[in-house]
Amino acid sequence: MRRSNSSTAFMIALILLIGALTIGCITFLNQMNGNYILIQNGVTPVKHVLDHYQYRKNKRAFIFSLSFLVVSASIMIMIALPSEERKTVTKRKDAPQPIKVDRDDSSISAVVVTPKDPKSDKAAAPVAPPPMEKVTPPVESVVEIIEHVEEISTEVEDVTEGEDDVVYGSGPISDAATMHFVHKFPDSALKFLYRKQLDGKALTNVEEEIYQQWENRNLTRGKVKGYIMSMMEWKEFPKKPLYETWREIRDHIFENID
Repeated sequence: MRRSNSSTAFMIALILLIGALTIGCITFLNQMNGNYILIQNGVTPVKHVLDHYQYRKNKRAFIFSLSFLVVSASIMIMIALPSEERKTVTKRKDAPQPIKVDRDDSSISAVVVTPKDPKSDKAAAPVAPPPMEKVTPPVESVVEIIEHVEEISTEVEDVTEGEDDVVYGSGPISDAATMHFVHKFPDSALKFLYRKQLDGKALTNVEEEIYQQWENRNLTRGKVKGYIMSMMEWKEFPKKPLYETWREIRDHIFENID
């Protein structure tokens, strides 16, 4: 049963109950009046009850019916009166809704009104400027902007994590440490090169500070780009999502570099 149907059924039952209690009060009151007679005793009439048992029985039933009638009527009034929340919702529904106007992002919403010429009787009509055309910048990779590609020496026999290490060191970064960094952390190397996450999102402030410290220790994007292109035997970086580029470099390192 739906909520509206149950509420309607409850109201109908409550109305029928009030009607039955009203009829009962009237009936019992009439039976009470029929169980006594008035006898004139001098100037003041005296009530004389004919059947005391029946009179008391009708009196109790009348009090019982009247009490339930008052309670039922009170409940009916409480339900019928609107609450404050319902009044608030009704006011909100009746309030006029704002009209949404779609605006083109490329146009200027302000209207320029030319000043009225004091010598002319006619005011100048408002003139709206023509919409600005969207200028699409050329699609150019961040890596392609790095014109200077630095070559590093790949003739390194053994690499140890010393002071020249990119991640764990604190001194100037050597070519061997750069190669070790690309082999071990290709994802960080691409993030340092592109200055963004593998999913295309912006770097965090902590990552920006770390990459700035690496640059202060002589790690350049030109070295990283040059070694990756030399390792992968690329003439240019592939124009594909950064995540796919990282996966290709990772698989090449796993298959060809110990």
